[in-house]
Amino acid sequence: MEAFTTTLQVARRWLAYLIVVSAFISLFAGCSRPAPVALIFNPAPWQDGETHTFRVTDVDGNRAGVATYAITAGATADDEAMWSLLRMIQTQGDTEMTTTKVSAAGFRPASSYLERSNAAGTETVDAQYNGPAVDMVLTTRAAIQTNQRIETPSDVRETATLPMIVRALPLADGYATQLNAFLPVAGLLDRVTVSVVGDEEVTVPAGAYDAWIVTLDTGDATSRLWIAKAAPYPLVKYIDGRNRATFELESYVASQ
Repeated sequence: MEAFTTTLQVARRWLAYLIVVSAFISLFAGCSRPAPVALIFNPAPWQDGETHTFRVTDVDGNRAGVATYAITAGATADDEAMWSLLRMIQTQGDTEMTTTKVSAAGFRPASSYLERSNAAGTETVDAQYNGPAVDMVLTTRAAIQTNQRIETPSDVRETATLPMIVRALPLADGYATQLNAFLPVAGLLDRVTVSVVGDEEVTVPAGAYDAWIVTLDTGDATSRLWIAKAAPYPLVKYIDGRNRATFELESYVASQ
């Protein structure tokens, strides 16, 4: 009986020890992840006519094509400043072009138009952002149209614009924030955590850059961006969290 009591006491001590260690590890892990701060954008760091050109490689490292991001200045019908963000990806016979019009302050989308084409034909998605909803007209390669409305938070941004507009955040060591992102072609709404996870001297075809490493975490996928520390903070490299394609900067034009 005495031996049993001694064994039970030892087991209890070990259990208490493990609880304390577990609590310490959890506390340490929590401290290592900075709490997200409020989403506040700086003014756009780019100028009218800015263009990024990337080489695209697939998950196996094979050359897959080229991608272009181009930004132009404009104005709404009410003469409010806006930006038009074009993303064009040409890979292995497919061309996808998305043009998104966003407000100059806060980069909220007003509309977007996606056109995806290959030898089989062309499909399009025309999206209009109307307050708490996005109204879409989807046209298939067979010219069949469908209308769809999806409710979204009023502060949503469009997924295709994230690699560019993240450049306007006050990136710094330990920075983190959250935003809502919507992908019209899939009707997909994500809550995205944006975090600066480090920095690196990264070399791409366009040259060597001292860059922040930024992750975009949707919960089921994490994209990784390298954004230059020096203004106008070009996007140097990008790994898409869903298709695992890698974009590496080949050329950068700051303005027209």
